[in-house]
Amino acid sequence: MASFLHKFSSHHQGGGQQQQPMGAGTPPPVNQDTKPQGHNTTTQGSANPMAPRFLNINHNDVVYERIFLLHGTAGSVGHQFDGSVVVYHHLNSFPPQRFPVTDGYFKALVHLEPGPNQVRVEFEAPSLNIHPVSSSVLIHYTPLLQNPPLHLVLLLGKDSPGTFDSPKYKRDREGNGLELAKKKLRMAGYMMQAFTDEQMFRNGFGHRTFRLYEEWDKDTVSNRDNICRTTAKVHVIRTDKTVAELRDPDKAQQNPDGKDKGALFSIALDTLKKQGGFFDIGQECHVACIFVDTHWDPQRKLVLAHAALGGGANNIRLAIFGGHSLHAWPSCLEEVVPCFLDDTLTDTSQVGNDAKQSGTSWEALNIGQGAFMHEIGHLLGCPHQPHGVMLRDYVTWNRSFMPTEAKRCERTGKGGLRLALQKDECGWHRLDTLRFRFHPSFRMPWEYPMPLEVTRPNLYPVEGGAFARSATGIYCVEIHVDGNCKAHLEFVDRPQTELFLIEGDLRQQLPDKFRGTDKKMKLMVLACGEQQTEVGDFGDLMRNGRMQLQTGVTAFKSNKLGGGSGNEMVTPFPAHAPIRTVKIHHGRAIDGVEIVLGDGSGHLFGKRGGSPTDLNLEPGEQLLGFYVRTGAWMDGIQVITNRRRSEIFGNPKGGKGHELIPPHGFNVAGIYGNVGSWIISIGLLYA
Repeated sequence: MASFLHKFSSHHQGGGQQQQPMGAGTPPPVNQDTKPQGHNTTTQGSANPMAPRFLNINHNDVVYERIFLLHGTAGSVGHQFDGSVVVYHHLNSFPPQRFPVTDGYFKALVHLEPGPNQVRVEFEAPSLNIHPVSSSVLIHYTPLLQNPPLHLVLLLGKDSPGTFDSPKYKRDREGNGLELAKKKLRMAGYMMQAFTDEQMFRNGFGHRTFRLYEEWDKDTVSNRDNICRTTAKVHVIRTDKTVAELRDPDKAQQNPDGKDKGALFSIALDTLKKQGGFFDIGQECHVACIFVDTHWDPQRKLVLAHAALGGGANNIRLAIFGGHSLHAWPSCLEEVVPCFLDDTLTDTSQVGNDAKQSGTSWEALNIGQGAFMHEIGHLLGCPHQPHGVMLRDYVTWNRSFMPTEAKRCERTGKGGLRLALQKDECGWHRLDTLRFRFHPSFRMPWEYPMPLEVTRPNLYPVEGGAFARSATGIYCVEIHVDGNCKAHLEFVDRPQTELFLIEGDLRQQLPDKFRGTDKKMKLMVLACGEQQTEVGDFGDLMRNGRMQLQTGVTAFKSNKLGGGSGNEMVTPFPAHAPIRTVKIHHGRAIDGVEIVLGDGSGHLFGKRGGSPTDLNLEPGEQLLGFYVRTGAWMDGIQVITNRRRSEIFGNPKGGKGHELIPPHGFNVAGIYGNVGSWIISIGLLYA
């Protein structure tokens, strides 16, 4: 264990405010550094050395998604040849699917039924002059219906004809109507789900992924049968805006002169709220939306009715994207390979070349699905990262599903890769997979759910360092310098309720050029239950984390919670004086917190407004701290003593919950923060 970590607690097992949406912005360059680790397991399903071997699944393994992304080898690995594998599903419950083999490697999307699935994979390679040879593997599929699902939604204008942009050759072949859009979004959902499982597996977290909302309906994942299955539901919802209103150039995110570039996010959010049903059930809902009426305007050279944003408000976590690349997406498993090999040049008189990285059809598929996945990452709580899906590495999205590339790549001006191995693929950043590991959408059946009320981690400076504390358990501390995370500490197997962080030891984790004390070091402390706390400048926190009180005591200061306006106020409590009453002045917010001593003297932080409520302490009862609810101001407060917790005064549902309790060996010495018409922010003094 690293020297900066001192553990003071046992293992914790763990699985509104409006949040502004996050968007992709100007495309940064692709970062090719630090790719995920490769597979370390091989399942041989046959004694024949030419038979398929499975790299990311073992016999009798359990997975949690309907479409599984199988990686394997077949034939003579390392020799140049082309072949194929055919996947035969359990009890012939699904049409067989064929996938290419390139120089001995294959990647296949395998349909699974709930329960055990005996899957047979047959290898064919006429150029090797061998008879077809097969291997089998038993895979169990368990749908995790208890986990919160991701809903897939198509949004339309109220007068929309329900058609999407498509070049003539595609329209002539498949059309461009609403039913086709539903098939394409459904298939994209399953591809993203399978991709995420593979990434979690590579990062050592087993087979886990998010769940799609599914229903019993006519299935479209294969175009060679026409039966009902449990399949991903695609909601089709009309907004209260006309197509012309959605296509207003001022609402186009890529319009440098746009005056209302966040409007589409608000329109989507309002539409879902008005729709009710699944989107208004009183708990957090995850929704990924595509605007069908997105349109490339060749005169303006602008994609209208499109924005790439992810975030949320209240109970809805939302990702939105335009439908301008739907024409390039596969609508079923049989189309995945042909779509990724379609190097037809983009005709910008008909469809857009998004970000100037969609010069062919397969590249448009990469940008469209990959950027949509990026916004779903924001929905799931991921910020931008130094590389991976949360930068822009999804320009190589195809390599996660294909062992080879199309012959033409307009982005690079070169031919595609002959052989695309794991090191060449895009992926979720390690920090993304850490967030997913403790996200409720990724919880395994044997993992405990988080409590309904969770609190954010807090930092408490003391001599020589700072305590980071969280009731749910800290699983990661990110160290940011110059705007990016340059190092991190992770506690995956044993999330910690208390850590001791030392500035010098944290700097030692950084690359040499970022270690200097002249570099501001920002920390992000991540805790189970989707909780996090940002410390903008850890060095400044340490330098200014103490103060001399009027009582003569030197006290330390916790981080301050709440908004940033109002006047600063410090209220020290006399040392060793017994507290008789804690008086809370409140209405629907907290006006003041007053400590009344045994001699009757009062020490007020804030103002005497609203209605006062007294909590009288019994003999021997001591004040330990507070549970507070803060957002733009202080909404509510609960008094915590060594014997009890009071009710929450003020607004018990406002803002977010935090605990302010000094580290072991310290006592409450006062309160500080900002005060306006009521308390805006609050922090603890302790000595």
